[in-house]
Amino acid sequence: MADENKDYSRLNNRNQRRKPKKWLSLVLALVGAAVVVVLLIAVLNNKPTASNETADDDQNKQTIADQVSGNSASDDENKEQSDEEKKEEEDKEEKDSKKEEVEPSDDNVKEAYKKDWEPIGTEQSGAHTTTFQKGTTDWNEILQAVGGAVGLDPATMTPWAIENNGNGGNDILATISGPGSDETFRVYASWVDGDGWKVTKVEVLKENDKKNSY
Repeated sequence: MADENKDYSRLNNRNQRRKPKKWLSLVLALVGAAVVVVLLIAVLNNKPTASNETADDDQNKQTIADQVSGNSASDDENKEQSDEEKKEEEDKEEKDSKKEEVEPSDDNVKEAYKKDWEPIGTEQSGAHTTTFQKGTTDWNEILQAVGGAVGLDPATMTPWAIENNGNGGNDILATISGPGSDETFRVYASWVDGDGWKVTKVEVLKENDKKNSY
């Protein structure tokens, strides 16, 4: 009987020692499960959803479309500019082809011609009186007309002489040449009321006969 009591007491002590270990294992298991759940939640929150991926894809597609559209617009603009330049060149060639050879006015002329020049327009109003004074509006418009007729820049060309050619000063002739060039032109022009100076004839000179009078 005493032996049985000893055995029971020994078994009871063993069970008492095992209980804390079971609780500790249970607590550790619960903590581990909680950590796993937290990690899963964090991963799921960081993972892009299907809608976000679709939105990103749509944005990327839109960006590419915009780039393609921009490149296309740029190509169209360049083509349009090229077409305009080509048209201007064709117009110039067409005007040059309409050049009409005429009789020179003297022996110092190696080529004389007429074309369908247009009046250059004017800032002047009212009755016109030709002014041969440098820097005036009339003088500047004369230079624009005669220089433009032969492809010279009025700002850089040399006007060797601007002379009255009759008609009350409304007909003039100008002797001009480009900067650093020996080629000299004698350009005839007439005043058109309301429209400005209109070139009527150009002569290419063999020699600059006004060089000494400048």
